[in-house]
Amino acid sequence: MRNAGATIGRVLRSILSIPSVRVEVIVVDDASTDDSVAQVAALQHPDVRVLALARPSGAGVARNHGFAEVSGTYTVFFDADDEIHPSAALRAIRALQDTSADLAFLPYRYRRGTSTTFDGMNSYDQAVWSRYLGAPVPTRTPLIRVASLDEVPRLLGFSNYPWNKVVRTARYRRTGLMFGKTPVHNDILGHWQMLLDAGPLVLVDDPLCTHVVTEDGNHLTNQSSDIRLTLFDALDETYSFLAGRPELRNRYSHHYWDFALRVTGWAAQRIDAEHMPEFHVRLQRHLLRMNLVDFARIRRHRDPALANRIVRRVLS
Repeated sequence: MRNAGATIGRVLRSILSIPSVRVEVIVVDDASTDDSVAQVAALQHPDVRVLALARPSGAGVARNHGFAEVSGTYTVFFDADDEIHPSAALRAIRALQDTSADLAFLPYRYRRGTSTTFDGMNSYDQAVWSRYLGAPVPTRTPLIRVASLDEVPRLLGFSNYPWNKVVRTARYRRTGLMFGKTPVHNDILGHWQMLLDAGPLVLVDDPLCTHVVTEDGNHLTNQSSDIRLTLFDALDETYSFLAGRPELRNRYSHHYWDFALRVTGWAAQRIDAEHMPEFHVRLQRHLLRMNLVDFARIRRHRDPALANRIVRRVLS
């Protein structure tokens, strides 16, 4: 958390209300300057503790520090200004207990500002989710599906949020799960590592989180300055991870490059004109890291349209 005094108490009370399980909460304070730590202390709960970072380091670094201290069987990484759904969290835990899955993957929803209405997932995520679990039916008992990544590979391109997943702690300690160090987009690396290092996955059709979208211009999501260029640092470290696993790169590179084009297309609409020339240079440089054998495979077999999009981006 960083300067989350207005929301952290509510978030912690919701997490602690997950029924039928003991919950350990590790709050990583990213050098807050408001009363965030005091709000946590006011709960006086024995299963809540604070780790304090000496200087602001970003959400990815905070998650890494917190994960190093986790002692529970399962871990969920959560933000200090969103809303967790305790019943969905319990459903995910039960699904992990009942299966051999390493990762429970759930949908999410949006709430904008102080609105009392909710929006579904973004269009890409909703299309992928419906492809794997069918169209949502409000009155239906939430579906649960156990699958390998080979059966649901488009989840790799899902929005790289950390809070719609519950992981088996011991598994990801062994694989060395890490989030990135960039100020924005630091969850990309963690998202890809979670999926690529999983054995079985369990998809649970019950939203785990309501992501609260604010209109605050100071929020990192809303930044249009050169901070947006750190997206390429996040992509570079993620692709380096994938490239270091040649078998996985061969199998999933087309999903990576499709994701890279979509996320950079999104970011290009959110960066100011002053930094656009450098943005295009760094995008071209990142695309040119592509393995040529992978590109040939994409062009001939897997997704010729994606290959054409890549060429246009490199030449633009």
